[in-house]
Amino acid sequence: MKRFLTLLRQVAGLTLVGTACAAPDMTLQVYADTYPPFLIEQGGRLAGPYADAFASLARQQGIAVQYSAMPIKRLLQQVERQPNSCGLAVNFSPGEAETLRYVGRVAPITLTVFARKDSTAKINNIEDLRKFRVGAIDIAEVRDLLDTANIRYEPLAMANRGMAMLQAGRFDLLISDARPDMLGEAREGVVRIFTLAQVERWVACHPTMVPSLVSKLRAALVEGVFAQSVRADWARYDLADYYEQVRRDWDAIPRPVIKRGK
Repeated sequence: MKRFLTLLRQVAGLTLVGTACAAPDMTLQVYADTYPPFLIEQGGRLAGPYADAFASLARQQGIAVQYSAMPIKRLLQQVERQPNSCGLAVNFSPGEAETLRYVGRVAPITLTVFARKDSTAKINNIEDLRKFRVGAIDIAEVRDLLDTANIRYEPLAMANRGMAMLQAGRFDLLISDARPDMLGEAREGVVRIFTLAQVERWVACHPTMVPSLVSKLRAALVEGVFAQSVRADWARYDLADYYEQVRRDWDAIPRPVIKRGK
């Protein structure tokens, strides 16, 4: 009996040690703007495959993530002021790179021009958009492209209604980063006619973040939020097919080296 009690104490001690080792080394405050279907507010908290996958990858590096939802302009200002904080899924901006530290890519974004199936619109370059009424999701990458090209457009506060508004004739063309089958609503009768640009979203952090933490975040983001270990985070939101497509197509995903015989 005595030996049994001693063994129990030893097992309990090992369990406590294991728990302590599994505890995160630090907590990182992360801000993100909602970006359906990838970043959403769910039950009062920030969720979605970007949020869940990034938290899983950070945890593997000993980092616990604490999320707060915040509009993008406030987010960038907050991260610039607050040490050991980051913004998730922000666009890369040369101007912001002077005040923020971009530590790793999160995901690719393909900006696409959509039209109704019965449309006769022919788009060969961005200048051709001037001939049409254009609706566009309201994100920095789109604003930069269209404003630079002097294209008039209607910014959409609710991106997930863009397809329905296109079909209803609110505008002739829609510029969106999401595929119709991801939006679910009004996807029938809509076709893609032109790829406008391919850009990427990043994790951007406070400029004085310590090098050891930057190294851990870069290790976490080697494959963005599309590492093999986070497939379940995408499947939870019924986006496993999208996850697989990105893994096939995105050049940030390391490819296996094929050794050829001599």
